[in-house]
Amino acid sequence: MHNDNDAFSPAPDTGKLQRGVQQVGDNLHSTIDRVAQPVHGAVERASASAHQAVDRLASGVADAAQRVDERLDQARATPNHAVACAREYVAARPLKAVAAALALGWLLGRIGAYR
Repeated sequence: MHNDNDAFSPAPDTGKLQRGVQQVGDNLHSTIDRVAQPVHGAVERASASAHQAVDRLASGVADAAQRVDERLDQARATPNHAVACAREYVAARPLKAVAAALALGWLLGRIGAYR
């Protein structure tokens, strides 16, 4: 048997239902915000620490690169300095320089002859 009363019953108050759903949604959003707040702080602190670590690392690498560049400049300048010193020595003492070159040549020749 079919009950006609169900077809004619008034609809529930949709305003109360919508307000209830809205209130539950607001409560959930509030709860999520309360739970997320400490997480946001932790993430911000971790992010700040990571940025500081990267900055320190970059600074250290930049300092090391600068020291390497300075050493390379010194290494590149050393042969030029040696040639300049030799040139000055030969210009100041030409006879000693020729005698030293002859002695070195003779010594290298003798060493090579024994092989």
